[in-house]
Amino acid sequence: MARKHTVDVLTATASDLRNLLDSGEVSSVKLVGLYLDQIARHNKQGLMLNAMISTASADHVLEEARMLDTERAQKGRRSNLHGIPIILKDLICTPSFGLETTAGSLALKGLNATEDAPIATLLREAGCIVIGKSNLSVRGQIASNMFTRHHKIDMVWEWANSKGFGVTSGWSAVGGQIQSPYVKGGVDPEDTWMGHSTPAGSSSGSAVATAAGFAPLTIRSEADGSIVQPAIRAGAYSLKGTVGDVIMKGTQSGGAAFDSAGPIGKSAEDCVDVMDILLPGRDFGSHLTKSWNGIRIAYLDYKTWQFPDSVCKKTPAFDTQHELEMLEALKKVESLGAQVTYDACLMSLPEITEKYKTVTIGEIGRHQLAFVISRFLGLFNNPQLRTLQDLVTFNKEHAAEELPLDQPSQQVLENGLNDNMTDEKYYSGLAHLRQSVRHAVHLCLEESNADVIMTSGETLLPSIAACAGYPIGSVPLGFSTYNGRPLGWK
Repeated sequence: MARKHTVDVLTATASDLRNLLDSGEVSSVKLVGLYLDQIARHNKQGLMLNAMISTASADHVLEEARMLDTERAQKGRRSNLHGIPIILKDLICTPSFGLETTAGSLALKGLNATEDAPIATLLREAGCIVIGKSNLSVRGQIASNMFTRHHKIDMVWEWANSKGFGVTSGWSAVGGQIQSPYVKGGVDPEDTWMGHSTPAGSSSGSAVATAAGFAPLTIRSEADGSIVQPAIRAGAYSLKGTVGDVIMKGTQSGGAAFDSAGPIGKSAEDCVDVMDILLPGRDFGSHLTKSWNGIRIAYLDYKTWQFPDSVCKKTPAFDTQHELEMLEALKKVESLGAQVTYDACLMSLPEITEKYKTVTIGEIGRHQLAFVISRFLGLFNNPQLRTLQDLVTFNKEHAAEELPLDQPSQQVLENGLNDNMTDEKYYSGLAHLRQSVRHAVHLCLEESNADVIMTSGETLLPSIAACAGYPIGSVPLGFSTYNGRPLGWK
């Protein structure tokens, strides 16, 4: 008889759980119970993290776990994640799972989607157990203008994180304000959009849920930073797939031109196991060599690429430690056989736009906003809510909940109603922008003789990846003595 094993939900990776399941030291029924208990303990009580919008019926998921335990014993596992509890971001449609999809908006509360997202179906077919839906940032910047000392910066973020300007990350009308499990005192209401007290966004709840032991893995989407940024603030690993590879149907896309999906987890191996499900046949695991030998890194200078103060204020107590730890980590990987080109040269997005005379990421985001919102609303059973204008009107009619005094703006949505770009300019402009950004990335890699570009997690690199359509990931590095928040690399 196999001995029983105590699972620490705060530290256990999905691969740890797989090994315990394979050896019979734990069952999927036991795991589901442990993670549901942790959610009940700290989502609305205890630490009051507000990371979850909904949880599945315990009876339903426990029965699913029992069936998967039996199947494992009789036939073996379907995948490396067979019988593993996971959480989906609440913009992935899951009607047959018994979980509604709100994208954090009261406009969708109580409505029924017409079909499951392929992402959800693939994960269930691989034996994953969806135990709930995570909270998210319902607003941020989808075509926002921010300024550094030299450049105007356009950024694109999804409706989940795209409602208005001048707000903090991690708030939704349905789920409330998400809190970091690491920052004492919680989110400072006077902090900037992604200030050091915030969990970042838009996948704030997914990242916090992973860190707080609500599930070993969470799956979400990203247009521009929505996976990697909150993962860094949660001390987690993450990966956004190449744009166009992952089927995004049935999700609230942050932008058809930039969106993809991927995991946040406690290890690189766990992220690989998710991508092997979302993109079968790619064999991502073959790249897990566990060796730095021969890897060539182009490292971007922190101060050059650091967030502008409008996103996160420069804070010497944080910045000094962060830069030192990054440099120490680079020296460490060099000692393990990596080659590092310091202060590698990569044009910023404004520099690319100026040099190649491209449209901006913000212009692309504004033009596609009405389309992606209408496409998503069309998945639900409310004929009165079908367009961007319908959503703007709903928010005004429910201003006390959707536009409270501390989260008052939906300017981004309203700007989408005033877009005057033609479809022809959109498609030609997007193609030119993507080609130009890819050229800049390849030039950086060639000049640095590098395989990968790396920099601080407190930078605008995700915008480069979004425009190029390239994958991007994050790696944790440690914790800041400034306020306890994690720090990491992109």
